[in-house]
Amino acid sequence: MTAAYPDWETINARHIATRRAEAIRAARAAAEAARPFGVRVIVFGSLATGRFHRASDLDLAMEGPPGAEFEAQGPVFGAAAMHGFEPDIVLLHRAPAGLAARIRETGRDPASLE
Repeated sequence: MTAAYPDWETINARHIATRRAEAIRAARAAAEAARPFGVRVIVFGSLATGRFHRASDLDLAMEGPPGAEFEAQGPVFGAAAMHGFEPDIVLLHRAPAGLAARIRETGRDPASLE
């Protein structure tokens, strides 16, 4: 009896699901790392909108007291990197108005991701 190998769609779907789960863990770890600084992490981009795909990265915005965001950047980056993602980090108060509006509209708390 010969075992059937999964087709490309099945393999790809499994890969994306595994990578997405790791991205969620990375985002949650980043949020935990930011918390002691009084900084909130917001996930935006494909992970937040449900369009996560094979080549997706991790987009994080940070919002907090002046100066605290800068202090939190290293720990936030490191926490996400421990889960295999080098996040693109946006400081919300320094983002262009259009990007900040999009993040506020579509961004999600990492704890709300499933």
